[in-house]
Amino acid sequence: MTLFKTRQPFRDGYEPETIIARDETISKLTSVFQEFVDGFCVPHLFVRGDQGTGKRTVIHHVLTLAEQAVETEIEAVTIDCGEHESLYQIYLELAYRLCEDDYPRGTHQMDLEEAIFQEMSDPGVTWYILLENLEALGNDNLPFHELQDGLSEYGTDHTECGIIGISNSTGLHDHLSGDVLHKPDMFTVKTNPYKATELREILQQHAEVAFIDDGFSEPAIQLCAAIIGQQTGSAADALQLLELAGYVASQADADQVTETHVQTAREALDSLRLYTTFTEELNPREQLLCTIIAAHNEVDEKLVSTESLVDEYKEHHVSFDLATIGKRRIEDSIVNLREKGLVHAQDRNTGRNGGMWLVYESVS
Repeated sequence: MTLFKTRQPFRDGYEPETIIARDETISKLTSVFQEFVDGFCVPHLFVRGDQGTGKRTVIHHVLTLAEQAVETEIEAVTIDCGEHESLYQIYLELAYRLCEDDYPRGTHQMDLEEAIFQEMSDPGVTWYILLENLEALGNDNLPFHELQDGLSEYGTDHTECGIIGISNSTGLHDHLSGDVLHKPDMFTVKTNPYKATELREILQQHAEVAFIDDGFSEPAIQLCAAIIGQQTGSAADALQLLELAGYVASQADADQVTETHVQTAREALDSLRLYTTFTEELNPREQLLCTIIAAHNEVDEKLVSTESLVDEYKEHHVSFDLATIGKRRIEDSIVNLREKGLVHAQDRNTGRNGGMWLVYESVS
């Protein structure tokens, strides 16, 4: 038995009819776009905030409102900077999507710029280039200035194009040049994590579309919101947890999603995130250190000290084709493991003359 009518509310790109808990952000963006509606320049935006805090949803909503208020059509082209990690790759993707002629890899960048912005020369259309996951380009390669220069160089009197950068890294703002930030048509917006009460509204809204009648319980919604409200405040995380809980309930042939299904889904997600972090975010040296700590915890049923880690690493690093490193480098690696939530540290003190040191345990 499936409890889902549709999985669409859990997918990227789903836009609910009503935007919850983002009135202040929408109001600010509406004010920004009012000058455009009144016939002035197309605004450029830098929108930052943690993942799952409504950046994309709010932008698409405001662009829709702006299009309804002007006589021209607004066309948005979204580029994922996680897949296109340089300005040249961004131009290649734009040319592929917008231009009738073929522009293969190796085409000079100026030829790409000219073709793209000439293609945008249409008095009936205002274009927006949305650069998602902007942080993937690196702090020193943010392309606002270059794109705006290309627009000025190759655009015509009929070319209207805005640039919107969207970043999951709130600190990326500090790496934008003053020349970009202080332009009169450049605006910045920050979204904040959702509170548990706001997440509950969002989950309720999506659940009513996604599940069959009486397919979910209110306590299940509240528990999802409470868990993610404490952890990340991300609507994406909350929806992922609710969807997995719905799958668990369906597999159990239950009549509705309950708190028990949410708890089961939470445990599964925690394990999956640990695995993903270990396999995708750690270098081989950090993986070996994490494995040594876990082995001591599980096999010897004891925590492991920094000194023991140094000795164990020296014993095993050759088998893993890793270079030898000193205690300081190992301590730096352990800091990273702790920041990623894979390792916990405890203080140990043997008394006045014994000194104090750290011992470590893996997160199970």
